[in-house]
Amino acid sequence: MEYRYREIRKEKGLTLKNAANQIGRSKQWLSEVERGNINIGYDDAVRLARVYGETPDIFLPRKSGNIGLNNPDQLPRTG
Repeated sequence: MEYRYREIRKEKGLTLKNAANQIGRSKQWLSEVERGNINIGYDDAVRLARVYGETPDIFLPRKSGNIGLNNPDQLPRTG
């Protein structure tokens, strides 16, 4: 899955250090989140979204296997 943490931060004109400091985290921590090396918790996602002037749903994966399919026949078979 592709998350948009870095893209959104850059769109907002924030540095790693500035964004991370505003939620009480280190720039190294935010860098690890942006690279997908660690998962961000709900509380941190909410705080970071507020720094970006957004809601936490902006951090949902950009693409997922079933999201956006228009044809139900394309859904994977289960059971």
